[in-house]
Amino acid sequence: MNIGTTIIGLHLALKKYMIQFFILFLFWLMGFIYYLSTEPYQDLWHLILLSWTIRSPINGGDFSNFYISIWPLLLEIIVLGFIMIELLEKYNPVITSKILAGTKTNHTVVIGYGHLSERIIEYCTENKKPFCVMEDDQELVEDLINAGSPVVVGDPTDFPNLNLVNIDRAKEVFICINDSRVAIICTEKIRAQNKDCRIYVRAFGDHVQEYLGQAPLNAYSFSTSEWAMTGIHQWIENKTGKAIVIGRDYLTHRIAYDISLQSGRDVYLFDDENDGIEFTENSQMHIIHEFACYLSDLSPHVSLNEVTQVFICWIRDSEFDEALYLTSKFHEKYPQIEVFVRIYDDEILDLVKKFNAKTFSSSKNAFQMLQKDVAPDSAIALQNTKN
Repeated sequence: MNIGTTIIGLHLALKKYMIQFFILFLFWLMGFIYYLSTEPYQDLWHLILLSWTIRSPINGGDFSNFYISIWPLLLEIIVLGFIMIELLEKYNPVITSKILAGTKTNHTVVIGYGHLSERIIEYCTENKKPFCVMEDDQELVEDLINAGSPVVVGDPTDFPNLNLVNIDRAKEVFICINDSRVAIICTEKIRAQNKDCRIYVRAFGDHVQEYLGQAPLNAYSFSTSEWAMTGIHQWIENKTGKAIVIGRDYLTHRIAYDISLQSGRDVYLFDDENDGIEFTENSQMHIIHEFACYLSDLSPHVSLNEVTQVFICWIRDSEFDEALYLTSKFHEKYPQIEVFVRIYDDEILDLVKKFNAKTFSSSKNAFQMLQKDVAPDSAIALQNTKN
């Protein structure tokens, strides 16, 4: 827990006990005034010690006896109770993170928490750039909240939540949401409150990007899948044979679609969540709505001896074990097949490469591409690496 978080937590606790401390002060003031009137020739320090019941009055009356019996009790209940219950008890980290977010100015706001957002936040943290995060799923940002980072849990399309991240005083905003409709609404509401901040929006579809770039929104939109496909195209061009693509997101669908456009190539897309894809389907694309993590899940739909390429594009960290297992089985049973695995953690590169598979990271590539396109004074601009 850093000192900023500690101060915020103390502030919250004091605010909660404001009425109790006010009552304690009034009772002390009443006692002080009483001793001031009954012992007028005593010095101020003596009167204070009397009001704290550290000294006893020479001629104490009924009120003095009452005060001496009640004051220690109030002091114990309120002050010691505050110390034992509030200061030793963990404060609410969600509220603290929300208050911290509201203290930021000329800062970077990251809306939506995913792998790209994580890289932006890590870069801001390493380079000591002010930032705050907004995400409507508390579980995704639990680690950030517990670490004392400025986080607001809530819907980014609501004005009250935007106010909590001090959006009108933000320098730049990165909207990393998969839902284009939500991203558009969020962009419009941000621009209504802040006419000058730069807005970077992850958006799929040329028509969405064109709309976001027009006045008055004037947002810079980008597609992480388009950037990723720049490198992937060299793997699929001029290839033959059948291909398997496993995953659920836009990039997964784009890979499968591009392969299906090649002459004589059939592609088998395994997507257990989506009913269809964003692209026009054709006879060379076969969509299987099943979760495939074993060779036995694949073989009923395609002859693995005819497959030349496999793309494993899961994005959930919890599914990396399945991806690694499937990669190892391809290496063991079908070493002639090229296997490409999408990863997000550089530390696991060697685990995948030992099975002769190629790796790619759409978030790492997207972050590097985004660094080239942001304004020079952006928190993630390339020249910041020299600081």
